[in-house]
Amino acid sequence: MTTFLVVDVILVVTFLVLLVMTLGNRGTGDGQAAGGPTTTSPTAEESPEQSAPPDPEESQSLPAFVLPSGNIHCTMTQDTATCTILEFSYPAPEPPQGCTGTAGNVLTVSADGDAGFACVEAPVGPPAEGTPVLDYGEGSSVGEMTCLSSRNGVFCRHDPSGKGFSLARAGTQLF
Repeated sequence: MTTFLVVDVILVVTFLVLLVMTLGNRGTGDGQAAGGPTTTSPTAEESPEQSAPPDPEESQSLPAFVLPSGNIHCTMTQDTATCTILEFSYPAPEPPQGCTGTAGNVLTVSADGDAGFACVEAPVGPPAEGTPVLDYGEGSSVGEMTCLSSRNGVFCRHDPSGKGFSLARAGTQLF
């Protein structure tokens, strides 16, 4: 009986130590001391970038990528960048003239400088299996196109014209 009591005490003490360590780390996740003021950051990819995020030191050359949340995936060619968002909370725009499908899930920018919503004739799906992840703060450049991944979604532009878009769960920006 004494052995069981000793084992129970050790388990309870271990549990309490782990609990204290876990609670103590919650306040230090953003570099603040435990017990200090806490701030909440917006959900990843919630609001679109209002301006271009800083270009990364090095840019990759990925013809397809997905953002870390898995909600946004993009494809790039020499003269187009197209991004698809699976779930969004902004009001869907009217489909382009002549479109018999919907608009809102797919944004594109092309070398002719046009940026806007594409007509979507079928339901959008997830990226292809094995599509590489473009981490927040990283970029991809293919031809004249550059896309940047940030916690505020994706930002894609046609480099010579500066035309493009920013896409996030809560909204979009065309420029």
